[in-house]
Amino acid sequence: MNGSEDNNVGTLMYLRFLDAISDEIVYPAVDTSYDQSHGASSTSSASTAKHIAKRREIVKGVLRGFATKQDNHNSMDGQPNILLEQTDTAQIISSLFDIMTTNTSEGVKDNEKLEIAGRAALVLKRYISWVDIQLATHSSLVNYLLFCLGLAAPGNARADDADEIDDAIDNDTKPGTTLAAECAQCLQEIVTRGMDEKKKEDLLISLDIIESLCRLTGMIPVDMVQLDITNAGSTQIDAVVATAELINATSIEVITCFEFEFTPTTGSSVDPILSKITLLMEQCLELSLSCLYYDDIDVSGAVVEITSRVLVSIEKHEDLWNSIYGRNGQTFTDKLTLRVLSVLYERMKYPPTHEFDYEDDIEAEEEMYRTQLRKLYQRIVRFKPHLVLDFIQRCFSSLPQPLAAATTEEIEVALRLVHHYGEGRRPPPGAKAALKDDQFRDIVMALHCSNISSHHHREVLLLYYDLSVRYAAILKEMPELLSNLLNALSGTQGLQHLHARVRSRCCYLLLRLVKSSGGKATRPYVEVVVEGIQRLLYPPEGISVVPIQPNDALYLFETTGLLLGTTGLDEDLQQRCATGVLTPHVQAIEQILQSPDLLGDVELYSEQLSMSISAIAQLSKGWQGQPPLGVQNVLSAAVDISLRVLVTLSASPLVRNRTTVLLQRMILCLGEGMLPKMPEFMQALLSNCTTEDDVLDISQLINQLCIKFKEKAVPAIDSSLLPFLQRVLALQLSESSVVQSGNGDAPPPHVVTEQLSIRKQAFSTLQHIATHNASAVFHSENNAGSIADILRLMNDGAIAVPEPIMKKTCTMFFGELTREWGSEESSAPMNVKNGYFDFLYEVFVPGMICLILDPSFNVKDALQYRVLAEFGVVLWLLKQSYRGPAEFNTRVSEMVKNGNVNVNSPVAPPSQACSDLIATGFQNASSGKDMEMCLKAWKDGKVQ
Repeated sequence: MNGSEDNNVGTLMYLRFLDAISDEIVYPAVDTSYDQSHGASSTSSASTAKHIAKRREIVKGVLRGFATKQDNHNSMDGQPNILLEQTDTAQIISSLFDIMTTNTSEGVKDNEKLEIAGRAALVLKRYISWVDIQLATHSSLVNYLLFCLGLAAPGNARADDADEIDDAIDNDTKPGTTLAAECAQCLQEIVTRGMDEKKKEDLLISLDIIESLCRLTGMIPVDMVQLDITNAGSTQIDAVVATAELINATSIEVITCFEFEFTPTTGSSVDPILSKITLLMEQCLELSLSCLYYDDIDVSGAVVEITSRVLVSIEKHEDLWNSIYGRNGQTFTDKLTLRVLSVLYERMKYPPTHEFDYEDDIEAEEEMYRTQLRKLYQRIVRFKPHLVLDFIQRCFSSLPQPLAAATTEEIEVALRLVHHYGEGRRPPPGAKAALKDDQFRDIVMALHCSNISSHHHREVLLLYYDLSVRYAAILKEMPELLSNLLNALSGTQGLQHLHARVRSRCCYLLLRLVKSSGGKATRPYVEVVVEGIQRLLYPPEGISVVPIQPNDALYLFETTGLLLGTTGLDEDLQQRCATGVLTPHVQAIEQILQSPDLLGDVELYSEQLSMSISAIAQLSKGWQGQPPLGVQNVLSAAVDISLRVLVTLSASPLVRNRTTVLLQRMILCLGEGMLPKMPEFMQALLSNCTTEDDVLDISQLINQLCIKFKEKAVPAIDSSLLPFLQRVLALQLSESSVVQSGNGDAPPPHVVTEQLSIRKQAFSTLQHIATHNASAVFHSENNAGSIADILRLMNDGAIAVPEPIMKKTCTMFFGELTREWGSEESSAPMNVKNGYFDFLYEVFVPGMICLILDPSFNVKDALQYRVLAEFGVVLWLLKQSYRGPAEFNTRVSEMVKNGNVNVNSPVAPPSQACSDLIATGFQNASSGKDMEMCLKAWKDGKVQ
């Protein structure tokens, strides 16, 4: 290489050629385009890919000096057949080494040559990970790579700030820096080569990379620091980042060897080896801590892994570390942990220019980096909690007083130490464990007694409020601390702050605080807080307040409900406060309903009114049971206005959904007072029941009414049952029509799943009605004419639907109905009961027996066996019914003997002996379990 332009072009072409070879044989992307274009099967494509990969491995082996067998081109001999220095890989490594040394010879300052050397280093990195280890670790090559680390250009701090961009235009990464970064990555490829611990120890000691890095960085005193990892901006950042990554990778290998040597079960090396590993580990710690402290998130973040690894090792082997590195009676682990804490304290600080814009990509990287640091901090807290507490106290002692005067960077990081302390404490929950420590309690109480809530920066305020909620248990014991906190949260430093994020977050945190503090602690402040919330939500005329967004207002309504319903207020005060909040709320709803544009912009007004309905539901959460009568009256008035909203905007899915949520809450709060209101609500909901979500909402309402009120629910659901079932059928048919094809093909699986999901709600609703003594709805004046259709629907569900859970639900329906209507005391009309039992004998029982005896019915499947068990219960209840066991024995025995269980699919009759045995078993059964065993025995006989 004489440095001429032609030689440079030839060198670059040669490097591109080597790069292409690497692309082909190291990390190839298998080309399947040929197979795809020629319609090859997946098996064929996999075979082709495997063959290509095998051939590439052979090519790689040939380059390393392995010979292929003449009779089998797909295999190689176990050893190279030529000397290492004669292999192609040796020639490649040698040529790359020559290119690099030639273009970085002493005195050469030509950027073009440095670029060529950097390009050669990039290619070398791709080969060095798989060539023979002797080539990769040759002393001349390693020493040269270390030498190149010192060629990084000085003085190029990266311009992350917009104000520095102009200054950085002429400060692009220099070729020497690129070369240094590529060489660092080459060294990283070398030290991370896979091998056993002993060989790795020998490699790390012989390479001497760590000691060389100490000299280059000035950790070992030298005349000139060539690679500054201490002062940000002294060396171009790309080289420093690559060096930090090299330090991290090498240190992880060193600590693995360190633990291997000094673990009692494995340590066996001679003293010189132990001494060398000990020194290497100590040097790694210094290098890693220097990088961790470096004022750049890429450099510092690069060594988080090794820092975490060291902390894990210290936690497991603290005595070992102290015995090796402790000097003059010092506890080494405490000293090292304090150093790490000090570094974390500095690096966790946000830069002064940080805007806390969580949508900004650069600031998002800052946040991710600090999340990693917090994990390190939490690990330290876990095994050194009292050391951390002493550190926190010193941090706060160093801050200016009062705390509101502290800089944002200093106070924010100090608060974070307190906030995240509980995350590291054990046993969980960490916050509870932390508050058992008097020292930590004193810190939290001191914060509450300070003027931190007067700090000017919004993130400091939010962090303090978050911290207060996390450790709210202390407020239960010392409720006097709540006063200042509530004042701050509800004032201009909280709910009335100028920044929307603070207002939004404070709405949520106030709710959390009230929940966590408990009713006893918050009782003295109820009237003041509720009145303040009322003024925020509906300010009096002439008073200007910062608006609260509707979503955030929901938190305030729930907070109000909790304060009224859980703090032991007398009933009059609860009613007065509830009226004060809900009266203007209802008036606001009425005003919207009177708007002339209401039906012209349904989407806009639906969103507003649905939020208003949700607010009423959120308020009601404060009462776990039924509130006082006066409060019930207030809530009842709110329910009435909600009905008007639903009737007016029933076409809005959002209004329908929020209304069902409100009704679920009101059923709990108003009890039987809701029953007269339900038919009108159900009618409005069913009028636009057009989606699966609507079906689910209505089904849940009917189920809840049946569960809570049982037979008293019948008038509330009577007029809704048939329309609900008709809507289910209509939706199922619409699902089928959407995908109906002309050739009569079955609908796709996803459509079948959706149809079953819709039908499942009908099955569940009917089963709840039967289970909770509301079956009178089936023979009411509105529904008596359709009872046969209902029975057929549930029969199909038990027999024809493939889903075992639905089969079980439908079978349970018949069991519950048989239990109720089989009693002579049942109030159901006799013609209804007789028709029902005729249906059982003629349709349901034969169909179920046929289902169970079918070979596809697997009694070893738990879900399917549950169907059999539930059918056994039905048979037992049928035998015990008012129709008497004689009819049961006669009709069921005839089925058993003749096989007349299904007209369309007859089952071959069993042998005479078998039929007599089964019939006798049914006749002698004394419980549902006995019936179950008879069915199982019959099934086992059929399978055999």
